[in-house]
Amino acid sequence: MSQEMPRQAAEKDPAVPARPGLKVGVDEWVAQVEGRTRRYQGGWGRVAYGWQTIPLGVRYALAILIIFAFPFVTATDAVLDGMGIASNDFLVRIGARFLIFAMLAIGLNVVVGYCGLLDLGYVAFFGIAGYSYAYLSSDFIQFAGLNGVHLPSILSLPLIVLWTALIGLGVGYVAFRFGGDYLAIVTLGFGQVFLQLALTATRVQLPWTERPVDLTRGPNGINRLDDLAFFGFQLETTTHYYLLAALLLIFVYAAVHHLNQSRIGRAWRALKDDELAAEVMGIPTWRMKLLAFAIGAGIAGLAGAVDTAWQDSVIPNPRYSVLTLINLYAMVVLGGLGSLPGVVLGALIFTTLPEILRDIQAASAIFYGGLIFGLLLGLRPWKRLAAVVVSTLALGFVIRFVGPLLLPNVEWLTGGTDYWLNEIVHSWLLIPADFVTVGNIVTIGAIVVLLAAMVVAERWRWAVLSIALYMFIFAWETRLVQEPAATRILIVGTTLVVLMVVRPQGLLGKPEVRVV
Repeated sequence: MSQEMPRQAAEKDPAVPARPGLKVGVDEWVAQVEGRTRRYQGGWGRVAYGWQTIPLGVRYALAILIIFAFPFVTATDAVLDGMGIASNDFLVRIGARFLIFAMLAIGLNVVVGYCGLLDLGYVAFFGIAGYSYAYLSSDFIQFAGLNGVHLPSILSLPLIVLWTALIGLGVGYVAFRFGGDYLAIVTLGFGQVFLQLALTATRVQLPWTERPVDLTRGPNGINRLDDLAFFGFQLETTTHYYLLAALLLIFVYAAVHHLNQSRIGRAWRALKDDELAAEVMGIPTWRMKLLAFAIGAGIAGLAGAVDTAWQDSVIPNPRYSVLTLINLYAMVVLGGLGSLPGVVLGALIFTTLPEILRDIQAASAIFYGGLIFGLLLGLRPWKRLAAVVVSTLALGFVIRFVGPLLLPNVEWLTGGTDYWLNEIVHSWLLIPADFVTVGNIVTIGAIVVLLAAMVVAERWRWAVLSIALYMFIFAWETRLVQEPAATRILIVGTTLVVLMVVRPQGLLGKPEVRVV
């Protein structure tokens, strides 16, 4: 009764604004519950609700089981024959790369996602660990009769993690004297200085040597490194390193998760939201930022050492370049800043999707599947969706019928594809035999028409969208499938941009509400 009376009074008194969307006799808490239940309507909603009803421990156990079973399940002939792969070493190699980048993404998430520090030199810690392992586990160091340093792995890995964490502490001590954009500039400079030293430090005159010393072997890097070995067992195959990376990822994930749930994690989140307020409340912001930098650098060091041992070499470019840094940030942003499952999911997408897109058939299936999914998600009500699809199909048939009549001297393309999906599309499209120039023009035109669809009047928008849809399909079949490398970058980049527009907080990130 106490909740209904103010509502009734608000309805009677016009000076009291009524809350829109609330029924009479329903308080705000009930309305919020109803809003949350609406999210689980439909097929996708029921799947999401069913997944969330599974206990968290069971979900983690299922994910761990899938990770450890992957190299053994993919080794079956039936799976490999269906994917057209002769050996599962390629699949396990992609899986190991995902696990290593997932560790790197978790370390970057500690710095950026939890603490809110824009570290653009993070990949340098990855490289420092790689060169440190090369120094400690190869014949590279020849000094005073010493024929290389071959430190046991049980000692070298902890030393490298501690070493990179200390370097992160030192870099943070200097960089935190600046703030905001200046912090990003300083850390970016640190990363670029490391890369340039790795490429050029081949003739360095040290005080205690008579001749210049080669510290990095330049672009060729250092190779012939020792394999990791623990308690008499030596890691030799890709599967061995995959299983080790899986164990380390689980350890890093659990450690960072518990750290985030502790007082330190709460201090990081408070510092990210408002550093001044956190300092006023007694949080040692300087020490918390240094701790985040050191932990992130240590995780990068662990991933770097394992990656270098697995690759049997340390090569600076492009492994430690800005491109790797961009990929890491894309993983964190795609998964969701501050979300541990999100950054692991982002690493999975960004390490597997480019490899899948090497196959034209898989790329075409993803392209048309994404196109259909985007239309289903973005065009409501269903009548509008049906109008766009029907008008696009009609436009294709009209062009295919009218084109040969208007241009009788042009030679048209017929067939020529090995994939049934592309064959169906080719039977609908009218493609000239010399399609390179036309495809380039249509690709540019498709972007222009799509932009025009966003600014034209409502009654013309869907007709213009149909034209843009036809042009994009034409551009895909004539130009994009002919250049797999550019297509991979385009699809991955487009996916990231569209997701950031539709869901700015990332796949598993929590939306932020800010008062501006």
